[in-house]
Amino acid sequence: MNQSNPQALTVREVFNESPLSAVQWIIFLICFAVTAIEGFDTTIIGFIAPAIAQQWQLTGTALAPLVGVGLAGILLGSILGGTLADKFGRKPVGAVAITWFGIASLASSNTHAVSELIAWRFVTGIGVGAAMPVMSALVAEYCSDRVRSALLASTFCGFLFGAASAGFATAWLIGMLGWHGMLALSGVLPLVVLVAFALRVPESPLHMLVRKKPQAAIEKALAKTFPKLDCSTLLYINDSPTMAPNPHFALLGDGYRLGTLLTWSAEFCGYLVFFLLGSWLPTHLKQGGLSMHEAAQLSSMFQFGSLGGAILFAWMVRRFNVAGVVAAAFGIGIALVIALGLFETAPWYAAVVFMAGLTIGGPLICVNTIAAVFYPTALRASGGGWTLAIGRLGSIVGSALIGLIVASNSPFPLVCTSLAVPLLIACASMTRMRPVLDGSLHRFAQGMSGPSDSEGNGSPMNNRSLH
Repeated sequence: MNQSNPQALTVREVFNESPLSAVQWIIFLICFAVTAIEGFDTTIIGFIAPAIAQQWQLTGTALAPLVGVGLAGILLGSILGGTLADKFGRKPVGAVAITWFGIASLASSNTHAVSELIAWRFVTGIGVGAAMPVMSALVAEYCSDRVRSALLASTFCGFLFGAASAGFATAWLIGMLGWHGMLALSGVLPLVVLVAFALRVPESPLHMLVRKKPQAAIEKALAKTFPKLDCSTLLYINDSPTMAPNPHFALLGDGYRLGTLLTWSAEFCGYLVFFLLGSWLPTHLKQGGLSMHEAAQLSSMFQFGSLGGAILFAWMVRRFNVAGVVAAAFGIGIALVIALGLFETAPWYAAVVFMAGLTIGGPLICVNTIAAVFYPTALRASGGGWTLAIGRLGSIVGSALIGLIVASNSPFPLVCTSLAVPLLIACASMTRMRPVLDGSLHRFAQGMSGPSDSEGNGSPMNNRSLH
C-alpha cells in the first residue's frame, strides 16, 4: 500500500468499500440465470426419459447411460472450464461454454437414435460443466468480501431452482412440445442469456490485474461497474499470492493442500449421498406400495428440502463461517438419514424426507462456494472447477451404487444407516476446514501472502469510503 497517499485504493479495496452497484447486481442476476439454466438442462433428461422410452420402445436399462454420461461430461467440463478461465479470462471462456451447451442441447433435440442422444448429452455436459466455475468466479470477483459467501450460495441456488423448474416445465409443456421440443427449449434458453452475458458482463478486473493486462482495460471494466469512480487515484497492484505455473499442482501445493483435500472430501461424500437418495427414493417408495404419483410427490419433498436448505444456508453464511455452517448441517443430516430408514411408516415421514433434503442437499451449495472464498484470484476458477468435478464424481459413484443396492436386496434401514458414514466424513472434513478458513482470513487481513485473497465471512473493513 502506498503510505504517502492514505486515500489511494487498490482494485480489491474498490470492491470491498463500495456498495453493490446496479452493474454488479446485473452481473449477479445473469450468472444466476446461467446457473439456473444449467440446472434445468441437467435435470430435464430425467423428466422426459419416460417419453423417450415410449417413443423408441426402450427399456430402463437402455436409458440409464443418459444421466451418467451427462454427469461425466460435466465432470470433464468443470476441470477444463475452470483451468481455461484462469488462463484466458472469465468472459471469453464463459461465452464459449454457454454457446457450447446451448448448441449441443439443440443438436440433442434432433437425434433419432438413443446412441446419438447419449453422445450429445455427453457433449452438452461438457459445456454445462465448463460454465459453472466461470459463473462462480465472476460473482466472487464482482462483490465485496463481506457478501461473497452469501452471493455465491445464492448463485448456486439457481441450479436447484432450474432443476425444480424442469419438472414444472415438463408437466406443462411436454404434451405440446414433446421431448424433442423440451430439449430444444433447453438449448434456446442459454443462447438467449448469452446475448445478455456478452453485452452486460465485463471481464473481471481482479483477474485482469493478476494476468497483468493493460491498465486501460482494467480501468474500462471498473468505470463500467462504478461510473463515479476516479480511476486515476487507484493503485494497480496485485495483492494476490503469486501462483505456480500449473494450477492443478498449485491446488495441492503448500498452503492449499489441506483445504483442497478437506473440501474435495466433503464435496464427494455429500454428492454421493444426495444423488443416491434423490435418484433411488422414488423407485424405492413405488416398490414399497405407493402409486407412481404418491411416490413422486413424497420423494419431491427431498428436492424441495434441498432448495429450502440452500436458501437458509445462503443467508447463514453471511453471518457465520461457511465451513462451520456446512459441518453443523451435515451433522444433523446424519441423524435424519438414519431416520429415513427407521420411520418409513410414520405419518410425519414427509417431514423427515424434507428435513433430510434440507440438511444434505442444502449445504452442498455452500461447499461449492468454498473454492471461490479459499483460493486467490489466480486459482479461483480452477479450484471451483475441480471442486465441482469431484462432486460430479461423487454423483457418478452414487448412481453406480444404486444398481448394487438393488441387486443385493439390502434392507432400506441398513442402506440409510450406511449412508451416515460418508456424511460423517463430510461433517468431520468441514469441522476441520473451519479453522483453515479462519486462518486464511487472518493472514490476509495482516497483509501476508496466504492461501486466500479473501474470506467472505465478515472480512475486516477499514474506514475509508469511495467518493
